[in-house]
Amino acid sequence: MAAEAVTFTVTGMHCASCGMFIDETLEDLAGVEQADTDARRGRTTVRADLGVTSVGEIVAAIGEAGYAAVPKHS
Repeated sequence: MAAEAVTFTVTGMHCASCGMFIDETLEDLAGVEQADTDARRGRTTVRADLGVTSVGEIVAAIGEAGYAAVPKHS
């Protein structure tokens, strides 16, 4: 399955280091190609093979890192 981009609204971030921590956490997940978090805007965009990792697993990983996330709907 090809990678898809999914954007999440993330709360609890206070600085760029928070965003880098989330990116590193997500990029350790199987199926995630790239994570790009903008702490100032409170969002992260993840390119992932959703056949390998699910949106729920991404939300859970962000939660385990100490932040709350919900997928943004277009």
